[in-house]
Amino acid sequence: MTEQAPTGHGPVAVVGMAGRFPGAADIGDFWEQLTGGAEAVRRFTPQELAEAGVSEEEAAAPNRVPYGADLADADLFDAGFFGVTQRDARLMDPQHRVFLTCAWQALEDAGLAPGAGSGPVGVFAAGSLSTYLLANVLRSAEYADAALSYPVLLGNDKDFLATRVSYKLDLRGPSMSVQTACSGSLTAVHLACAALARGEVRAALAGGVSITFPQTSGYAYQEGGILSRDGHCRVFDARSAGTVKGNGCGVVVLKRLEDALADGDRVYAVVRGTAVNNDGSDKIGFTAPGPAGQRACIEAALAASGVPADAVGYVETHGTGTAVGDPLELGALAAAYRAAGGPAPGCLIGSVKANIGHLDAAAGVTGLIKAALALHHRTVPPQINFTEPNPLLNAADLPFTVPATAVDRTVEPLRAAAVSSFGLGGTNAHAVLEAAPPAGELPDPEPGTRFPVVLSAKDEEALTASARALRDAVAGAEGAAAVRDIAYTLHTGRSRMPFGHVFTAATGDELRAGLDALLDGGARDGELPATAWESGPARKVSLPGYPLRPERHWIAPDAPRREAPAAPEPGPAAVPVADGAEDGLLERVIEVLESHLGMEGIAPDDDYYDLGGDSMLAVEIVSSLRDLFGVALDIDEFEQLRTPDQMAGQLRTALAGGAPRHSGITRIREGEGRTAYLVHPAGGTNFLYFRLAAHSRSTPPLAALSFPSDPARQPGTLRDLAALYVARIRDEQPEGPYRIGGYSFGGNVAFEMALQLQQAGQEVEHLVLLDAHVPESYVGGHVDAEDFEAAFPLLLESAALRGTDPQTLLDRGFLAVWQHNHDLLKGYYPDRRFTGDIVLLQAEQAEGAALLDALRITARDKSLWQQHITGQLSVTKVPGDHFTMFDEGDHITRLGAAFDEAVARYDGER
Repeated sequence: MTEQAPTGHGPVAVVGMAGRFPGAADIGDFWEQLTGGAEAVRRFTPQELAEAGVSEEEAAAPNRVPYGADLADADLFDAGFFGVTQRDARLMDPQHRVFLTCAWQALEDAGLAPGAGSGPVGVFAAGSLSTYLLANVLRSAEYADAALSYPVLLGNDKDFLATRVSYKLDLRGPSMSVQTACSGSLTAVHLACAALARGEVRAALAGGVSITFPQTSGYAYQEGGILSRDGHCRVFDARSAGTVKGNGCGVVVLKRLEDALADGDRVYAVVRGTAVNNDGSDKIGFTAPGPAGQRACIEAALAASGVPADAVGYVETHGTGTAVGDPLELGALAAAYRAAGGPAPGCLIGSVKANIGHLDAAAGVTGLIKAALALHHRTVPPQINFTEPNPLLNAADLPFTVPATAVDRTVEPLRAAAVSSFGLGGTNAHAVLEAAPPAGELPDPEPGTRFPVVLSAKDEEALTASARALRDAVAGAEGAAAVRDIAYTLHTGRSRMPFGHVFTAATGDELRAGLDALLDGGARDGELPATAWESGPARKVSLPGYPLRPERHWIAPDAPRREAPAAPEPGPAAVPVADGAEDGLLERVIEVLESHLGMEGIAPDDDYYDLGGDSMLAVEIVSSLRDLFGVALDIDEFEQLRTPDQMAGQLRTALAGGAPRHSGITRIREGEGRTAYLVHPAGGTNFLYFRLAAHSRSTPPLAALSFPSDPARQPGTLRDLAALYVARIRDEQPEGPYRIGGYSFGGNVAFEMALQLQQAGQEVEHLVLLDAHVPESYVGGHVDAEDFEAAFPLLLESAALRGTDPQTLLDRGFLAVWQHNHDLLKGYYPDRRFTGDIVLLQAEQAEGAALLDALRITARDKSLWQQHITGQLSVTKVPGDHFTMFDEGDHITRLGAAFDEAVARYDGER
């Protein structure tokens, strides 16, 4: 399952890096930003919003969050230096331009002159979708119809991100784009390390870029989404409310450590092990985190690294600032490191996303750069926007500390650090880094040794600018060793260009004098030495890069931005309320559904779930309907409104000021005969029953009982809840016989309902329990609020609500509902036996012991239901465990067939 670098491949050195980030034009600025605790996320002005195409109505909307982390000068590029025509520069996605520029600057930082003489150099790059193509190029009059032309395609498609760098810089190793969403750039590092291990390359560029246009539009906050409601990313904090989009680029240069030391390279840090895997289907939804997969990836990286886990003193986490995602990640991280014997006491954790937002495809390499700089500078930056731990973290039980201020690790240096990056879609990446080995002593140069000082550029203006920048950088250089290292870096680490100058120097004074002579208009020797360095061992040092001259290259959209439909004011005047259907409201509802479902031709009576709708998509649709029509609508109401016609009717009534009260019964399926009423599980939602109905072929109608959303109306005992539900179904069906059932908690409530109905003289002919624990399992061991919060990540990991965004569960009070209903179970035991039969659909696999223990549930044989009835207990085994029995594929298909078999007992359908 886990792909990892081959064991024994040897350490990989980070010898160069470059980047551009929100509020930071280079790596130096970035490090100052981090250690100073600065936040680059900012509020956009009304003018910036307007220039980004946000209408006044959109800007004034209550859910508009005018925040983001933009990248300055993203429209600038030195096309002439890189040999790009003016036309192609305008057409090229700024992501490609910025990445090419950073790749060049990273090679300069590494002292690696690109070209055939440098040996094979690979390029592994991750990029985001070209929004420049969508928002600018294709909305311009010039290129509106040129979507598939080669110039447009070559300038914007992800396939050409890495290969353009190889072409422009003459790099001969493997060159590939790496697309695993948020983990793309750390996955690129993993692939680069593997290529080095196989000997395919002598050096490799790895990194990513993500710049979204327009940069200053902010975003529309959506309940259940991953974006922050207040415009700030508060990783690990009690106020965690989501992440914020950032824009930027990061690139590192990697070499085998033995080669780096032989070449005299400066080493920021050493990558000792990396691993990449995927969660597969072991999580609650495609975009949800998978703790089991994360843990497996981390364990694999540790094993590949050979670094003792207790040596890792800092971990740069994925850390997106979501209230559920952070606890799940830290739980997996802690489990992995503890299993390996670590981490180091007082291990620090952080996430750069709080400073600069989520850089998507560039997020992983940005975290790697931060961790490498922490090892290099022996300092861990503070974690900003952190005041009080998110209670779901259960921080007291974690082996990690969040630094409120910068932590100096000079006296007790960091030995190792690690980086996590987890992508939407489930591709996880983890890297383990060590501090660079101490540099060995080099012999002093022989007295009087003169060293060649070589400068070159593409024109005289650039040559002069290079000399001036170098003169400023060597103002304090003294001693022959310093001159030797400067000359060595220039000689071996800079490309040779048409305009050049060379002189020799033995001392710092002679070096500065030679540069002064050049700046004063002295002679320029265009013949640069082509020979290899012959002046003995030396080291590469940091020197100024080439003086690029970026200019603006930009295609502005000419087509007007499509305005969002104006939301009608609530009340009778917003939409004419007649008998109905001529107000256009139904058509607008259908447009929303077609847009979100990605289909055309939806009919007024089409069922949302039959069309492929699910719980996660429902969050977006409910948000769109609420914003479009200006009325309150939540998920529970959406469960009731199955068809466009029903939705339009509800909205029409609400706009007239009279939304009907929810009956508490949700129609799942129409059919023939008596309705079977199903009770929700402990979480209070009924989406699993819609999935079951989609795979059931029986004909009786199905309905589900919804948990009361008003806290004041939530019963204090399970018997009270059962009595409420009995009253609901008797309002709809006054007399028996009744058909009832339920999954998990719902099965226990259904059993109590059956007892109450029989006590009232009513017949219950059909009682079906879906993997419900026997009452004896819940006796004893009350779970308080703190323990339940600690168990919540386990509940999500067990995937009780697959297909639902974890943040949605908290935003809707899911945790509180689940705990309330679990408390009801802990306080319940039947006071008599049910007179009749039970059909039990039992999961073949046992439920996870860790979850049962956390919830104080004692695993007992479910055949004990027999002692609570006078009739026969019929048990049918279905594949999966307590939660995965509802998974798509063979599990849900066989569950649906078993449910049909149970129903057939009463309808004579066998």
